[in-house]
Amino acid sequence: MKTLESIQKTYKVFKTLAKIAMILSFIWAGITLVGLLCGIAWCTGGHVYGISMENALRLTQAAGLGQMIGALLADFVFALTDGLLFFFTHRYLKQEQADGTPFTMAGADQVRNLGIKTIVMPLVAVTISAVIYECFGMIHPSDRGNGTAVVLGIALILFSLVLRHGAELRKEKEKS
Repeated sequence: MKTLESIQKTYKVFKTLAKIAMILSFIWAGITLVGLLCGIAWCTGGHVYGISMENALRLTQAAGLGQMIGALLADFVFALTDGLLFFFTHRYLKQEQADGTPFTMAGADQVRNLGIKTIVMPLVAVTISAVIYECFGMIHPSDRGNGTAVVLGIALILFSLVLRHGAELRKEKEKS
């Protein structure tokens, strides 16, 4: 039982970290959305309190307003994707805490689904951002690789098999 208590404490820490990361990701998405709305206001000839369009372009290191809007839109997609992944992670960790053990069939299914989402969602975000960059005539930054997400997703899928096996053993033990 000592190991299970250690697992529960570790899951609780990760649940807190996932919640903080989720909140920060959604704040990041909100800030990029506000910047995007300000860029659209500047584009239509409006004014945003306290910042001129020239200062905004200099701050974002964009060559033009279109590039600034494109970069903010792509960042919004990444922030939203990260926030959703952390939301799903937090939801699983919260359910595991309620179950009292990671070795449940429902928990194994959630981890498998999280692994699939960890592979697919960043791929979709990279694809959408590439389209955005192309539409705004920008060079796509090469620092948005998703190899880590694929490896993590595969690891989560394999971990879900371990959890499923543990749930099966637990079920057999309860029967006998």
